[in-house]
Amino acid sequence: ERVYLIRRGAVRLSRVYESGEEITVALLRENSLFGVLSLLTGHRSDRFYHAIAFTRVEMITAPANSVLRAIEADASVGLLLLQGLSSRILQTETMIETLTHRDMSSRLVSFLMVLCRDFGVASEKGITIDLRLS
Repeated sequence: ERVYLIRRGAVRLSRVYESGEEITVALLRENSLFGVLSLLTGHRSDRFYHAIAFTRVEMITAPANSVLRAIEADASVGLLLLQGLSSRILQTETMIETLTHRDMSSRLVSFLMVLCRDFGVASEKGITIDLRLS
């Protein structure tokens, strides 16, 4: 029922399934959106997610109906939303490609490359991924 925009920091979105298993569905960074499903479908979603901050996070949040009114009043707001959703789709496609490698070492290398690109901080010693992942 709310839309969230990450202004600073990193957030992990996960979902707990009936088996009790928790699966990470997205790793989000600055200028990423989440909580837009009900806005797009027009009704409350039956999917529940957990958002966990990896770092110090600053967020902007608004009720979904307020965001919808803003889109109706100003098309540029809708364009920004589409850009955010396009970024999420690309991230999801990249993760699918990463997970479809045949062997574990190839999947790990691909996943580390994605993390370096999205969350890495370059220094003289290399790239640091300052996230606590299991």
